[in-house]
Amino acid sequence: MEIDFTPRADPMAAYSKVVGSSSAVLFLHGLTGSPVPWVPIARAVAAEGIDVSVPVLPGHGTTWRDMDSTGWADWLAAARGELGRLQAAHDRVTVAGLSMGGSLALALAAAEGAPDEIVVVNPALYIDSPFAPLLPALRRVVRTIPSIGGDIAHPDRDERAYPRTPLAPLATFHRALNVLREDLWKIDRPVTAMISGEDNVVGPRSLRVLRSRLPHPPRIVTLRRSRHVATLDFDADTIAEVVLDRACTDTVDGAGRSAGGE
Repeated sequence: MEIDFTPRADPMAAYSKVVGSSSAVLFLHGLTGSPVPWVPIARAVAAEGIDVSVPVLPGHGTTWRDMDSTGWADWLAAARGELGRLQAAHDRVTVAGLSMGGSLALALAAAEGAPDEIVVVNPALYIDSPFAPLLPALRRVVRTIPSIGGDIAHPDRDERAYPRTPLAPLATFHRALNVLREDLWKIDRPVTAMISGEDNVVGPRSLRVLRSRLPHPPRIVTLRRSRHVATLDFDADTIAEVVLDRACTDTVDGAGRSAGGE
């Protein structure tokens, strides 16, 4: 599958492609991010005959000041709304999420009206900082911290994340993850977890918890050449193949396609 990483004229805008498929993929980006990390893969999946949608979550894709007045509830509501729209028009919907987008994908899977399949890339189930428990208090005295974006091994790729991370939205994310970890047992949809060999944003305990609390073992795919933003990294082709495989599982031959990297 060929992936074109050429930036669009408006790279942080939402992206969608309707090709008339009975299957669709909803791609969810990470905290302080935008559709940029998913669009090249979404375009490649659409070229294989699958409808795709890469929305901009509230407060993202502009400036960090816009994000400052949003939080988990806004992001989850937007993701749920787009999922519902796709489900109304398709027989099968797969949700693929990167980092915080992976957290959202898991939250959708744990709720009523879950998607048919989940693919998560370096999903966050913890904020890996010793200051995370202090976020409710810190956000009252510190408005932002330096960017958490840009963890990519490939020298020519840029996710265009915000240069600052506002603490108020981060605090809502921290609270939501406490709930999400307790809700993982509710997920009865297939989950594929794609994990980078080096990740400077999400630590290994997120995968440990995912493995131990899901009622069915997730399929694990190792991305040995990539860091956190693996969708723009050296293993992007593997991610694209896995997403396409999961989207096509019931619509092609039931056996799916071979996905490398395991």
